Amino acid sequence: MAIDDNKKDDGKPLTREQYRKLKLQQEEDFEARDKRRVQVEREYARKHQQEVPEAEPEPQATTRTHENINPADDFKTPRWHRINRKLNWTITILILLMVIVFLVLFFVN
Repeated sequence: MAIDDNKKDDGKPLTREQYRKLKLQQEEDFEARDKRRVQVEREYARKHQQEVPEAEPEPQATTRTHENINPADDFKTPRWHRINRKLNWTITILILLMVIVFLVLFFVN
């Protein structure tokens, strides 16, 4: 049994059948309101239609400008190159240290 706080002020529990009917009625009410809202929005759009001025077409880039610019290279700034180099060195040093640790563990037991 469920208590519907919206409809019952006396706190009596609803049966499943009553609860289902109540939910069904709420869904039907929502569908009706939504249908009416969509209808009103369409009427409003028809009444307030604005003419769209024809926009001038944007100038398109020629193929020569695309040949020199690679979209993947946009982020490769000098700072990016420095950080990339440092990261590569760090990875290399860590791999060497891991190899040294494994060798020590292997030979020392």
